[in-house]
Amino acid sequence: MINVLTRRAPLCLALLLSVEPALAAGPGGPLATYNQSALARAFELPVLGQARVLAAGESADALRYDLTTEYHTSGDASEVVVLDGETNLLTLAFRRGLGRGLDLSLQLPVMYQGGGFMDGPVEDWHSLFGLPQGGREQAPRNRYLYGYARNGQTQLLEQRSGADFGDVRMALGWQALESLALRTEIKFETGSESHLAGGNSGVAAWGDYALPFAPGSMFSGYLSGGVSYNGQTAILGEMQNQWVPFAGAGLAARVFDPLSLLVQLYGHGALYDESELDPFRDGLQLTMGLRYHVDPRFDLDLAFQEDLITSSSPDFSVHLALNWRGSR
Repeated sequence: MINVLTRRAPLCLALLLSVEPALAAGPGGPLATYNQSALARAFELPVLGQARVLAAGESADALRYDLTTEYHTSGDASEVVVLDGETNLLTLAFRRGLGRGLDLSLQLPVMYQGGGFMDGPVEDWHSLFGLPQGGREQAPRNRYLYGYARNGQTQLLEQRSGADFGDVRMALGWQALESLALRTEIKFETGSESHLAGGNSGVAAWGDYALPFAPGSMFSGYLSGGVSYNGQTAILGEMQNQWVPFAGAGLAARVFDPLSLLVQLYGHGALYDESELDPFRDGLQLTMGLRYHVDPRFDLDLAFQEDLITSSSPDFSVHLALNWRGSR
């Protein structure tokens, strides 16, 4: 575990980052989505797509809410897994331009995990779009249960609902080229390892590249890719892949003022090995959303995420965010 000073450092930095002058030009950037699975919280999977580093004195902050429901059960003679629960994740995010082509960001997450209320609405959503239910309709409603057994031995059993801090993340970005930002992020072990809220350290390095649309175009987009290294956890640690590659792509279209449409893909390598079950394979998520430009300073995001590679990430997530920007 990291020492007390290291635990408190991100929180102290948050207070410093929050003291900024008046707001100015309007925010943009990607939807801040990634794999929200409980089994993915032990991995450093950063928000992708920020291809522009903030200038000195600029700020870009956000208050984000992610409602995620996941259900999967499968098994054979040697292993069986059950993932059934709902998570409410609230994240306060700060980003500040430092000058010299650098910016610094910080994310402070808190979450509540439990059985929730979304089983019925998600079944209706899947029926509306002809998507498979995956057995959700046959499971007990609003249950919270995460379990995995292998060769007759229980490796994971979590049934305790409640609130937890997640892992604090701190990142540094550098504008390597006009359209390319290189970034690195550290995940601190501030979450609860036993309650599937992270609780291990990790580091990631990646690049965000802005697609070359003409100035004034209604379109914008990005390509991103990188790799993370993750400390092993006490839960499923022997199965955990410490090195995980990831990549993403996004496209946004400002169809008319004040509304933009956004579509994003986020993929990553297998988070665990030594298993043939679906939750442990490679992940690929599709996010579709709307951004409402309230005024030149504020944006509101509403997005939905689905698993394109089924069962390796949650089958349904809702993302809401208030974004705002400031400058000196």
